[in-house]
Amino acid sequence: MLFTSFSNSSTCTAATGPSSTASTTTTTTVTTTTTTTTTSSFTLNLKPLTSTGINNTVPFTPTVNAIITPVMTYGQLDGLVNKWNLELEDQEKHFLHQATVVNAWDYTLMKNGEKITALHGEVEKVKLDQKRLEQELDFILSQQKELEDTLIPLEESLRDHSGSVYPQYIDEHEKTSSISAEF
Repeated sequence: MLFTSFSNSSTCTAATGPSSTASTTTTTTVTTTTTTTTTSSFTLNLKPLTSTGINNTVPFTPTVNAIITPVMTYGQLDGLVNKWNLELEDQEKHFLHQATVVNAWDYTLMKNGEKITALHGEVEKVKLDQKRLEQELDFILSQQKELEDTLIPLEESLRDHSGSVYPQYIDEHEKTSSISAEF
């Protein structure tokens, strides 16, 4: 299979008299190299405004190098396709491996999330139990305070009537008061 290419190039020249010419030369070769040349010129024979070091009569000729198009055989194309298929299979294996790893991480995260949710429920339950115990303790302390408030006048009246006949009861009351204060 052959590919042909065509390329264009331009050539411009400047003349010293009032003239206008345009010429085009085209060469086409049915191989892998093509050259085209175009020449045109137009001048008004005017003097330069300020510069004396620039020569305006020098022709300008841009050229384009020939473009060579490579020829590919069926064997080369088949080799490239096989190479790309192998690379694609390698990328697919790598992707599947990474997807498996990500799935394992996802499973672990889901299980840990469930454990955290269960633990949070337990913590909330313990907080409620603690609050209930604090309320019960406050109730017990208030009852103990009421009992003390009732016993103190009774003990004083007992002392007044009997003197120091029952010191053991007073000592027990002081022990109970100190224990409840520590509690």
